[in-house]
Amino acid sequence: MEMEHDPSFFPAFMAERPELWPHLAFYSEAFADLSADRQLGAMGGAGQVPWSSIDRYADRYEIDDLDDFDRFRRMIRAQDRIYLEHMAKSSRQPGGE
Repeated sequence: MEMEHDPSFFPAFMAERPELWPHLAFYSEAFADLSADRQLGAMGGAGQVPWSSIDRYADRYEIDDLDDFDRFRRMIRAQDRIYLEHMAKSSRQPGGE
């Protein structure tokens, strides 16, 4: 399940992030892919990554064990929560990000 790292998938604020342990790279790349599925609100606010998108992604990458899926879902949700918190905070600041 190894995916090639492409920094263009990540928002600018993540450019200075620490090096990931190799076993976490899949989750980071998956989050970057899944972020494109999020809904944007009428006022421009981002919604969370839909559960159905997480489920489809897991199916595509053959994550079919319930414990493995739960771990995958939790890893995506954890990254999504941080991303949404950052976006909400930056939208309240002059100049955004």
